[in-house]
Amino acid sequence: MKVLLIGQLPKEIGGNYTTGAANVVYELSKQKIDNIKYYTYGINIKHEYARTASTYTDQYIGYRLNPLRIVGHALLHPMETYKHLMHYRNVDHQNVLRYAFYEDNIREAIKRVKPDLIHINSIGNVSPARFAIGNRKIPMLLTCHGIFYRGDETDVENKDCYLGNIPLVDTFSGLTQESLEEYESILGISKDRVSVIPNGVDCGKFYYSLEERIGIRKKYGVHDDCKVFITVASVQERKGQLAFIKILEKMSFNYQYWIVGKGPDEAEIIKYIADHELVDKVKLLGYKTTKELYKYYSAADIYAHASWKEGQALSELEANATGLRIVVNKAIVGTIASNVSFNDYYVLDFDNICIRSIDEWVSKEQLGRQSRTNFDWSVIAKMYASLYCEILMKFKDE
Repeated sequence: MKVLLIGQLPKEIGGNYTTGAANVVYELSKQKIDNIKYYTYGINIKHEYARTASTYTDQYIGYRLNPLRIVGHALLHPMETYKHLMHYRNVDHQNVLRYAFYEDNIREAIKRVKPDLIHINSIGNVSPARFAIGNRKIPMLLTCHGIFYRGDETDVENKDCYLGNIPLVDTFSGLTQESLEEYESILGISKDRVSVIPNGVDCGKFYYSLEERIGIRKKYGVHDDCKVFITVASVQERKGQLAFIKILEKMSFNYQYWIVGKGPDEAEIIKYIADHELVDKVKLLGYKTTKELYKYYSAADIYAHASWKEGQALSELEANATGLRIVVNKAIVGTIASNVSFNDYYVLDFDNICIRSIDEWVSKEQLGRQSRTNFDWSVIAKMYASLYCEILMKFKDE
């Protein structure tokens, strides 16, 4: 089965920018499953970079500007082209020439690959892909990495984009149980049309290392009796770092809190640390590369997932893979792929803080910490492979 993935690709292989969704598309594109062969069209990568990154023909396909081809198609199909352009303007609320450019490149990718199924990874790519499919009988799967329309009638652009493009999709998947509810309550899509498949993690890059734990803790002067919390995220209010600091202040146990990442709230946190004499307790470590991160996860004891809004955070999955226990904000429990009722999770209700309960959970000893591989991308890819087969079977029967 040939599957054409459509989405962003990270800078790592030549993309113009990197996002969480881009990393997800890239990791999935590298998976090898017996009956599945992935081809990936990157909307943000030049064709020459995509070709260089490929290990087989058309593994990655990038964009090329071909105005004559676009004009030629428009002259051959004037009414169809007009309808598409009006959709891009009135439904997507996007630059019509840019979306016509996407459509042309996706059409060429479809001609090259002749896929059995197309897997879209953003609502913004739905209409160019559907119009590029044309009269071909190819089912389209949409995975939403977050539903950004929240049902607000005044949010006209998001409302038009989501509700106007949903009818163009054959079937859907989401990352979390929360997304399953949102598909139905916000977008009106029956739950039986939506599959839940979480994001994955490359367990070859994220694993527990006792050697690195010892080295990093020594570097930061961390003694055995000190509990190290870590958050890997953009430093901003939504991610909850400052709110979590204010909780740790009230605790009696010995701790350090490591904040990995950069962001607009750094200055405010630095000031708070200085004003509250927490310089020895809270460390802003800045940006760390993917190759370095497992060392810091290994050195920590607890991952602080204090965010107030997530699709599904890759950092939580990475932390889980390194065997970390996790404190998770009650507001995003529905985004967690693991069972949060297990002892490795503590659900933190910011509106009802119980210091004694937190203290007791943190103080529990973790015996025999090990790496976890239950969300390795190879496992997730098999889940998608089963879904692809199910979609094709239904599509053929209709």
